Amino acid sequence: MAKVLYGIDRFVDEKPSIWSGKRIALVTNQTGITSDFRSTIDVLNEMEGITLHKLFACEHGVRGDVQAGVHVEDFIDEKTGLPVFSLYGPSKKVSTELLEDVDAIFFDIQDVGVRFYTYLATVKYIMEACQQTRTAFVVMDRPNPIAPLTSGNILESEFVSFVGPYSLPVCLGLTIGEYARLIQKELYPEVELLVYEVKNWDRSMWGDQWQQQWIPPSPNIPHFSTTLYYPVTCFIEGTNLSEGRGTTKPFEWIGAPWFKPEEMIKHFADKNIDGVELIPAYFTPNMSKHADELCKGVQLLITDRHSLQVSKAAYEFLHSIFSVHEEAEWLEPFKEGMHPFADLLWGTEKVRMAIDSRVPYEVAADSWDKGLDDWQKRIDSILLYD
Repeated sequence: MAKVLYGIDRFVDEKPSIWSGKRIALVTNQTGITSDFRSTIDVLNEMEGITLHKLFACEHGVRGDVQAGVHVEDFIDEKTGLPVFSLYGPSKKVSTELLEDVDAIFFDIQDVGVRFYTYLATVKYIMEACQQTRTAFVVMDRPNPIAPLTSGNILESEFVSFVGPYSLPVCLGLTIGEYARLIQKELYPEVELLVYEVKNWDRSMWGDQWQQQWIPPSPNIPHFSTTLYYPVTCFIEGTNLSEGRGTTKPFEWIGAPWFKPEEMIKHFADKNIDGVELIPAYFTPNMSKHADELCKGVQLLITDRHSLQVSKAAYEFLHSIFSVHEEAEWLEPFKEGMHPFADLLWGTEKVRMAIDSRVPYEVAADSWDKGLDDWQKRIDSILLYD
């Protein structure tokens, strides 16, 4: 199999002269590397004809050293001396003033193909600012590690948030470059967008079929396999259970001090979910929910990713949790007037209400397939890869 080349590899090979003398801002993190593991920051900073002017940091920081939800501060990058401006502080939008002295924003970050992973919101906010300032937006594309999966309900407009930036399904099946093309088409058509495409990749490939090494895009996505668990169990973040943050198995270990593993496993097994099994697990998180407490719980095992129905597994998993445990609760909204976090993750209040009423999956998800059919029609013209 030919080696997969990333967008930054194509850029380096082509050495496009159109950027000669242009002032470039770069949005990146530790996943912004070439296929031979050179940092995109260093490559562009040393590239003849390219003037790297400033850096922007998303959630988790420009070097990946910040935990989820922790604000990123402005600072000076020690290696290059470049100023780094935060896109994950009190404001998560790009200040138009910061674009006054740049000609283009380059973006090179590994995404995971899931609606509530916050890099999608950052791309949307950047493109909004680019349209306002007539700044070019350039995406160094990367494969979607779970590209074969397209699943879930389409987010409802009143639930737009930083963990649900647009009307997308839970697993969107797009690369970050294709997603940018969709945002351009449907929201910001005046943005000058250029995508440097991936080479030797197609959307039937999983992340362990093209990654020479997995570089964690955030501290709690340590392995490629985590990207399979994440869209199933991230909804636990909206409950009073631990989703495994602060352990060696984030999004695989789920539990709480009061959890009933055996009852949970039996209840879930009766649902006959293809490609998923549960086994007992015991763990003590060192941070986040139930920190330093022994949690009883389960480990989610994905036994067949090809037959995995992500959103069905997610719904039935929560359905079993709330059916078995009277202690299980949804977290209250973070601020007055906000939706509960579970609703922001699902992009609707209907799922939470359905689980509370113990509605069967087939009833709760009755319209989801139609939404996915419409989604395929929406993205047909923006796809870059077979």
